[in-house]
Amino acid sequence: MSLTVGGSHMLLCRTAIRRGSTKKTLHTSASRRKAIENWKRPSIEEMGVPKESHTHVFSKNQRRYNLQLLAGVGLFGFTTVVAVNTIDPNATPKFLKDTTFSTKTPELVAVEEEAETEAVEIEAVEASAAVDEETAAAEAAQIAAEEALAAEAARIAAAEAEAAAAESVRIATEEAAAAEASRIAAEEAAVAEAAEVVETAAEAVAAVEASRVAAEEAAEEALAVEAARIAAAEAESAATAEAERIVAEEATAAEAAAAEAVRIATEEAAAAEASRIAAEEAAVAEAAEVVETAAEAVA
Repeated sequence: MSLTVGGSHMLLCRTAIRRGSTKKTLHTSASRRKAIENWKRPSIEEMGVPKESHTHVFSKNQRRYNLQLLAGVGLFGFTTVVAVNTIDPNATPKFLKDTTFSTKTPELVAVEEEAETEAVEIEAVEASAAVDEETAAAEAAQIAAEEALAAEAARIAAAEAEAAAAESVRIATEEAAAAEASRIAAEEAAVAEAAEVVETAAEAVAAVEASRVAAEEAAEEALAVEAARIAAAEAESAATAEAERIVAEEATAAEAAAAEAVRIATEEAAAAEASRIAAEEAAVAEAAEVVETAAEAVA
């Protein structure tokens, strides 16, 4: 049963592969790929390099934009004032002026004519006052525009001064960082030199200590020789008188030689100890001088 199921699965897979391989593609003609012959992948290096500072370009653009804004606001205000003083939103209809029909009495007509005359005079006075107001408003708008331009120029000058101050602060910060880096490098060099001097002094002290140990070992060997001589003299004490005399003479000579050897060994040990102490003092003095020099360099 499992073989039958496996065979059916294999048959289905082969059929699907055969159908996929015989399936036609969407392209019905061979592609010549001429559209990408001279194509090159875009790179970040193709972007231009700024030639001016951002602050300068930004200030120049803002100055131009502010001038455009002020001109637009002034033109809008002037247009509004002229329109309000020129256009009458509640004027008399034209057809009423064209008709000559009137239902008013002559007295009323005369009164209305006088009223109209007075109204005309009042309108003329108001028109002249409006013209004066328009002129004053235009002058005020011009003065405001000039003040705004002066304020904008002052702001631009302040921005440029601030940018120059920021640039000077940046340069001072970079110089301080460079000085700090040089100081740290000098401190590290002084510390390394002091460590090298201390290591040299330690090696000298170790050499002196080794010489002292060697001197002590030589003194111990001399003492062992002396103990052996004494033991030999005590072993030969039972010999004859002649032998005692000969042994005594030999013992006296050997004792004198051993004493001389002990004296020489003691003097050598004392000299080695003195040289070790002198080397230690010299190393300590040199290390103190190096540390003082490093402290002066750091200060």
